[in-house]
Amino acid sequence: MDLTFTSVKDNDMKTHLRLLVAAAGAALLLSAPLRSAPATDAQPLVAYTRVEDAGFSPVALEAAREFADRNNAAAVVALYRGRVVASWGAVDRRLMAHSIRKTLASALYGIASQAGTLPMTATLATLGIDDEPPLTADERQATVRDLVRARSGVYHGAAYADAGQEKDRPARGSHAPGTFWFYNNWDFNVLETIYARVTHSSVYDAFARQIATPLGMEDFSPVEQLEVLEPSRSRFAAHTFRISARDLARFGQLYLQQGQWNGAEIVPAAWVRDSWTTHSVTGEHEGYGNLWWIFNSGALGANFPTLNAMDVYLARGTGGQALFVIPAAEMVIVHRGDTDHNRPVSGPAIWQLVERLVAARTNTPVERPVLGAVVTERLANVLPATREPAFIAMTPDITSRLVGDYGPAGGPTSRVFVFDGRLFLSAPGEGEAELSAVSPLSFVVRSQPGIAVRFTTNADGSIAGAEIQIGARTLKAPRR
Repeated sequence: MDLTFTSVKDNDMKTHLRLLVAAAGAALLLSAPLRSAPATDAQPLVAYTRVEDAGFSPVALEAAREFADRNNAAAVVALYRGRVVASWGAVDRRLMAHSIRKTLASALYGIASQAGTLPMTATLATLGIDDEPPLTADERQATVRDLVRARSGVYHGAAYADAGQEKDRPARGSHAPGTFWFYNNWDFNVLETIYARVTHSSVYDAFARQIATPLGMEDFSPVEQLEVLEPSRSRFAAHTFRISARDLARFGQLYLQQGQWNGAEIVPAAWVRDSWTTHSVTGEHEGYGNLWWIFNSGALGANFPTLNAMDVYLARGTGGQALFVIPAAEMVIVHRGDTDHNRPVSGPAIWQLVERLVAARTNTPVERPVLGAVVTERLANVLPATREPAFIAMTPDITSRLVGDYGPAGGPTSRVFVFDGRLFLSAPGEGEAELSAVSPLSFVVRSQPGIAVRFTTNADGSIAGAEIQIGARTLKAPRR
């Protein structure tokens, strides 16, 4: 059984550049008017004033908090019956969700499917979906349902796919649509594009309007989100999400409540049930539903005695991003790793933490618990939030002078090119990283904080080369 999260991660952009380196229950949260801007009147989560009222041991919870801190958790939120029993670390920080983005978007697909806007039986051909290089006639018979279940049979290059996914991807045409499961970023990226086309709304605006606002999310902002494109692999972008731990907890609680919130159906209950149905077997007692991972009772073994007796539904992403929904325990647990500072957390450590949190409930909860404001406890390992610089628009006169090949003589050649008016740096065999300008000669990779590129000039003002900063390292690549 694979308890690491490494097999399902999205791209680490450092990999791209390595050739250059030889209540909150339904009755406790209020709905807000629908809008696409960030909610300013979001209702905060509600906590148990005494965790003993929920039947939890404060000693066991403190031991779990210390365990999370030792293992570099950036934030942890645990809900029991929709109320907070643990809130640790940077719970309000919008961290990169990585592959959890796919589960977040899946709620929108369920809503659009019920409305008839996004038929699950529609094919890529009828939707006018193609890529570069082109899809075959057989590949274009894949349906939206096939994409949702990662069974499209389209094994095309994809943006934001890690090296393992690139290595393990089956050959084009090796499996017919609907017949074989492969965790495939091409499927997930295309779904986001299809959704935008048929609903005439971006995934981000729709999530803000249809999910974040009615759930009272406190931190989600559509303008903070980022599309990641790698045009040499595919013409379909990955829609990354930045979201806080406490807002993810609300999303998990929504699914625990079968899509209901404040007496209203936000996500169709039938979609939740189908999402948590094993459509593909991925291991013993393990499966994949509609963009959710499923661990049925008996999947986890003797190292996780409490969890092993329960069904666990999981959304997960690289670096320690995890959203657990555990119906038998009436719990939702969120764990975040800080990939902005390149501080990943291993899968086994996260599962051990969740085991400790679920096992911390040792008594029967009281009928009328005392509720109050959430008090967030500190995690000593947490670093200050990163801040993005101010960006400038990249005009053709900026980008045209930078286009070309870079690299030492006799070494690998990297390429700077323009696609759709956007500037990219490509390392051969490793994909592309989009460059965002902070000055006419200085750029950063927004999808991977800590990576920057500065172009140098000759005495006559022509471009001499590029200096690539990766963390504390600076690498020089002369222009060819």
